[in-house]
This record gives sequence, structure tokens and C-alpha cells, in this order.
Amino acid sequence: MSASPKSVIISSGDLHNVGDLALLLQCAYGVRRSLGVKDVKVRQWAAPAAEVQTQLGLHAISVLDGKAPLDWARAGRGSLVMIGGGQMVRDNTSLPGLVSLAALMEWARLTGGRSAILGCGVDELRSASRRQVWRRIFQGASLVTVRDEGSKTAVEALAGKRAAPVLTADLAFTPSPLHDDLRRVGGEPSIIIAPCADASERRGVVIEPLCRLAIQACDVLGVQHIALLAHDARPGMDAEVCDQIAAALTAARPDLRITITASHTLADYTRLYASAALVLTNRLHAVIFSLIAGRPIVILDDGTPKLRAAAETFSIPLTPVETCALDPTALWRVAADSQPAQALAVQRAKSRALDNFDLLAASLVVRR
Repeated sequence: MSASPKSVIISSGDLHNVGDLALLLQCAYGVRRSLGVKDVKVRQWAAPAAEVQTQLGLHAISVLDGKAPLDWARAGRGSLVMIGGGQMVRDNTSLPGLVSLAALMEWARLTGGRSAILGCGVDELRSASRRQVWRRIFQGASLVTVRDEGSKTAVEALAGKRAAPVLTADLAFTPSPLHDDLRRVGGEPSIIIAPCADASERRGVVIEPLCRLAIQACDVLGVQHIALLAHDARPGMDAEVCDQIAAALTAARPDLRITITASHTLADYTRLYASAALVLTNRLHAVIFSLIAGRPIVILDDGTPKLRAAAETFSIPLTPVETCALDPTALWRVAADSQPAQALAVQRAKSRALDNFDLLAASLVVRR
């Protein structure tokens, strides 16, 4: 029979990033539909911004303080504790936070609950201590699903056959109200630039060639608006580089309208993706939002394996982040091509994303 948990605790990425916020909402939507669970909490190591907490309240998701062991011990008793997507397995995460998560998962299992990992992205870890903790997390989980082949290989190398990772798809592809928002066209067409600027991962963009490509796209496609989207609005992250790009664009082409979105409200972003004429990005969830919205994309190749995997899976053109070299004919082709192969790949990804929750429900079946 099915053993539906009394509550679900989702450990997600930091919710100041709208991509991680979207993944959390997708995960909560999926577990409620597949398991019939009403009580959903999100475990966070730092308190979310007020904007984020408002959105969580609208979706009936409460926040569990990862630094308060008495609180999470009470909440975790007999619960399903899960990692709900995102690039959670990487070297630049907090080790105390990771140990706390492992302890919560162990406590849930000891008190009659389960642990699971859904649609996760996994880096190869250099840190021996993080490898040890993650190995325990993977080996103790009732289910491990990953979003790409590289992550599957990394889990198998780290945790062996016991983890048995299953290849599915990123949780963002799960059909949900998020998809309705991303398909609701009606705003002003724009060229979107969604840069990832993260020194801890050695990722960024080169401003001069990127501005040149964006201006070229405006001229080729007849667009007067460039929208800069900071998925991570923290100081020193995307918002800072968006300011620099805006200044360079304004100096080069004062006739164009340049806007910056650097909020923690997901709807501010989905509205712009829904009407984009073209998206230029080195952020994975900017790519996925654009695919769901059916908007044309050029990936700014910063050497990140997950971006190259997405480019191959969904037939998306890549251009080196250092040069952003794409001629006008290629730009027009990207924007004008209906991309039937890409649309088919997106449909497959949606089906595989639903597999995350079907497999989760099956993993909770109690055999008599």
C-alpha cells in the first residue's frame, strides 16, 4: 500500500535565486499532487527575503530554520525529507549546513520517515569532507533521480550502485501553473540578457562582446527594449553585472530602452520570458524558462557542463562567452526557426519531469 508521509520537508537552494524559488514551488506542487500531502515546509540555512516569504505564504509553504535543531527535530519526525532539485551537490556549499541536512534526513528515517533526492544536479566534488557527507545522503535515500547524464555518472562514482540514480529531468519542466505563466504572451518584446556572475564558481560574462551581440540582435529583429534579468539579486552577483551591462549599452545606444529586473518575485521574470524576442544567457534556469515559454535562445558558453548538456539536448546554439560571435544571419535563423526538434525535446523533458513524482510515490509503497 502507499505510505503517504504526514509532512514533507524540502531542502532547496537559497531562495534569493529565482531559479531555486521556481524549483521549490515546482517540487511542492508535484509532491502535493502525487502524494496528497498538505503540510510542506522548506528547509533554509538563512532566512529568505520578505518578498520570498510572501510568495511562500501564498503557496502554503512554511520555512524551517536549518540552524535550529530542536525545530527541525520536531518537524522531521516521521516526515519525508527531500532535496527538491537544483545544483545542490557542489563544493561551494556550507559544510555545517550540509551536515545539518544529513542529520535531518537520518532523523526522519530513524523515526519512520524517508529521504529522497529529486531531479538533482551533481558536480564532481573535490572536497573530501563533502564527498563523505554526500555519499551518506545518497546511500540513505529511498530514491535518487538526477536531471542529466553527467549528474548520473557523478552520483555513481561517488556513492556506488547502492544509490541507483535514475535519469529524469529538471523539476522546472514539471507541467504546472509556472508553465501557464511562461506561456502567457502579451508584453513588449525584448532581448533578454540573463547573466550568471558567480565568483565562487568562476562564472561570468564579458561585457563588451555581449553588448555588441545584444545590440546586433535588436537591429536584426527590430526590437527596441533590452531587459537585463538578475536571477540572483544579491550584492556581488548578477545585479552588479547587470548594472555594468546597462551602463555600457546606454553609452553605445542611447536610443534603446534598457531595464533591469533584480527582485525576488518570480512573476517579475516569467512575464518577461513569456514575451522575449530572444534570450541571451549563461544561466541554466533562464534557458529552461525560455524553452518552456517557447522563446528563442542563445547560450553564452562559459564552459559549464550543465549548459553544454542543455545545448545538446535541446538543439540550442552556443557562442563563446569571451567573443559572443554570431552573425546576423545566424541570429535571424535562431529567432525565426520554429525548432520542431526542440519542441519535441521539451515535451520529452516534461514527461521525464513527471517521472520524478511517479517514482517518488512508488518508492513510498509499503510491501506486506
